[in-house]
Amino acid sequence: MICPNCQASLLRKERTGNVCSRCGRPYAVDPKVYGPGMNDTRIRRIAEKVTDGGRRQVTVTQLWYLARTANSSWTAVPKSGRPRWVGRTVKWILGIGLVVLGVLIQDVPFAAFLWWGCVGVAALVYVVAKGEAYRPERRAGGYLSPALPDFRTMVCARWVQTYGKLPPGIVDDQNHRESRESTDGRRKGGGPRREPESGTLVVELLCPDRAVRVFLSANGIPRRLSLTLAAGLSELSGTGPVVVLHDASARGLQLVADARAIEPRRVVVDAGLPVRSVVDNRKVVRLYEEPPAGVLGEPGQQPDWLRQLAWRAPQEAAWVAHGWVSPVAAVPPAVLETAVERAVREARASADRKRQQAAAVGFMSWPQPSKPPVRDGN
Repeated sequence: MICPNCQASLLRKERTGNVCSRCGRPYAVDPKVYGPGMNDTRIRRIAEKVTDGGRRQVTVTQLWYLARTANSSWTAVPKSGRPRWVGRTVKWILGIGLVVLGVLIQDVPFAAFLWWGCVGVAALVYVVAKGEAYRPERRAGGYLSPALPDFRTMVCARWVQTYGKLPPGIVDDQNHRESRESTDGRRKGGGPRREPESGTLVVELLCPDRAVRVFLSANGIPRRLSLTLAAGLSELSGTGPVVVLHDASARGLQLVADARAIEPRRVVVDAGLPVRSVVDNRKVVRLYEEPPAGVLGEPGQQPDWLRQLAWRAPQEAAWVAHGWVSPVAAVPPAVLETAVERAVREARASADRKRQQAAAVGFMSWPQPSKPPVRDGN
């Protein structure tokens, strides 16, 4: 490997204990331990690029996605062929049968020709009975290299131990304290929400991915855009518009449908990673998870959002129905921030239009019921 301090090319024996034998300075990441491509120089270069020189805060999980060296995925394969015991059993039966046949026909004319003919038939029976080689069932799956626990150990332990702190701009999302304070100073669920003094409508951003929520919070985006963060549907409160930020997956699309079903009158903007952008894109992260119940059922029992997607884009519907996932946390941070800003503007504009339409038809200015006249008791 190349020493990140003095740029010397080091053999394994020349870097014992993660210390360069040339300059005597320690380094954090050894590619022999964490895999090819994992070294201080590369990690530092990626961190500097995605954080814009430390001006943007990026989580360790986001850095892991960007620093990955491999992403392998495979489709499900049903079991096929016959078990080995079938061929072995047939082989023994045919072998014993040929021996017995040879003893019984030894005095028969042309016994040798008859026996060899039976051997040919037995061989044919064996080939048919054995069939194709047995292949066990394989479920669909995918993985990233290095694994997240290994990468966290590499960055949060080895790197900090060597350099005293994380790379500039990198935040440990696992130990970061999430802030769920709304822009008006009230905690979520702490009573009815009012709009900020400036009159800007508060937007609720629903995102199950902790790394993304920490990324937004660490960069001050909730305060700048007048929005609050929620990890699940139960944390939504108030009457403002909702932006759902989710993975390109069946669970992500189901979350959008659930958010719209809970409050049909609220504006819900789907800001998730579009499935169309990842289906045939080999550069994005592709993982696998079990789809929600009902997704793989009969067409008549599938959720409405999946039937509508299958009508518009069959390939995308099949992709999510089979359990493929592309995490939104793997999106480059600058692109993710821009997408959130655009979705918040869209949600706020849609909510304003709905208010204007309601006011135009009088739903927001109902007259007060008139009091009945007071009659004299006499």
